[in-house]
Amino acid sequence: MAKKMIRALTVLVTIVFISTVPFTGNLQSQQTRTVFSNPLRIDLRILGHPPLDVIPPGESAITSLVIGSDGCLYGGTSGKQAHLFVLDPAWDHVFPLGHLPGEESITNSLAAAPDGTIWIGTSLFNKGRIDERGRDVLARYENYSGGHIYKFDPKEERKNRIRMQKSNPDRPIPFVSDLGIAVPGEGIICLVIGKRKLYGVTFPNGHFFVTDLETGKTMDKGQICGPPINEEPYRSIPRSLLVDINGRVWGAGDYGALFHYDPGIGKIVHHPEVRLPSELGREFKTIADVMVLSPEGLIYGGTSDGYIFRFDPVNKKITNLGKPIMQNRIRGLAFSFDGDLYGMGGEPGGAVRLFVYRTAEGSYENLGLLDVNRTPYYAWLAYDADSMVTGQDGTIFIGETGRVAHLYILYPWKKVK
Repeated sequence: MAKKMIRALTVLVTIVFISTVPFTGNLQSQQTRTVFSNPLRIDLRILGHPPLDVIPPGESAITSLVIGSDGCLYGGTSGKQAHLFVLDPAWDHVFPLGHLPGEESITNSLAAAPDGTIWIGTSLFNKGRIDERGRDVLARYENYSGGHIYKFDPKEERKNRIRMQKSNPDRPIPFVSDLGIAVPGEGIICLVIGKRKLYGVTFPNGHFFVTDLETGKTMDKGQICGPPINEEPYRSIPRSLLVDINGRVWGAGDYGALFHYDPGIGKIVHHPEVRLPSELGREFKTIADVMVLSPEGLIYGGTSDGYIFRFDPVNKKITNLGKPIMQNRIRGLAFSFDGDLYGMGGEPGGAVRLFVYRTAEGSYENLGLLDVNRTPYYAWLAYDADSMVTGQDGTIFIGETGRVAHLYILYPWKKVK
């Protein structure tokens, strides 16, 4: 009898384990080993010069990061007011540039032009109560006029900068031009730059738009996803767009199906047969969280279900690379100079978890939590982060999105042999 019970329990445990592990289509990519993050290779920066000139709590959530053509890191925040800041690698600290009057959020909407200018898209702060599932956020858009597109000139700002002669954290951003509202009633949720054009997607109705940087005019190309089709009011609106090596703009819409915009013909082309990986039964909820371009021209991305994928835009082939962490949401991805894909993920309110996908081996390493400890000076564990980018020297920057947010700095390390 005891032997039969042991065999029955063994079968039951095996069945439960198999049923809870999602099929990925690529078992090799599921090889994951835990590597403790080297504390000497991760640090953080306060958003300003304490104690006076710091972006205030409730306005410091970093929701956009971009590397300018000058090699500086530019960041946008969300909260009661939307701020812009810069980190110049030459002097290694964050300088608050000021806020955009009347604006709440810069969400995935910073774009750097080759001429040095920084382009900014704004929206309402799309962060509500978790139990409301976004309904409280949508209600705020009922009387919203629309998100603006701004042009910021770093060269003029740097030339005329007042270097801490008087602290003024509430100053407006200087040398900014307002191109007006992109799509009436809509906020800008993601923005990328192509050849003299800006491409963006709006929230809450998912319009795709194109802004000509020569004329400043914006064309609304229509919706890229349908009405809400699940119990949550959010549509399948991508949180990221990507311009490939041929100038086409890629994103994902309903059911995680990819689409691209071809500037040559000025039209959106949908690919309903090419879908992002998802949990079984959750296909209709799939959202493209982030997409990045590899050195070889392939597109890597992460989904709202926590999957990593690779997409070849030439033959339209998508490969499921599995889940690097147990939680949903891939919040950021960035390539190191070694060609490895660093990432972070985790659900809202949970600790941010780091990982790296070794592209040569096709396997993951779990790098642990996004945690910096410089006791007794400072110690901080990040619970939310939503932006990630690689600098010109290979440094990876991560933006925290808590009420009191910090800029994390990660120095990638090679695989441990």
